[in-house]
Amino acid sequence: MPKRDGEKMVLISVHLSPKMLQQIEELVRRDLSSSQREAIRSAIRELLLNHGADRERREKPRKEPE
Repeated sequence: MPKRDGEKMVLISVHLSPKMLQQIEELVRRDLSSSQREAIRSAIRELLLNHGADRERREKPRKEPE
């Protein structure tokens, strides 16, 4: 299993529409991403940062110590 930033990577498989794949390829052509894989990982990372469980945990108000 490959590692990235010290973390083991897990292989998943997804189906994309031809249009979505073309748009990802265009991002790579324009040097906005180094590869299709990195573009997809980046999009998932951003989605998780904005809407994932970590966000909910960060936004919960902390109880003040008594």
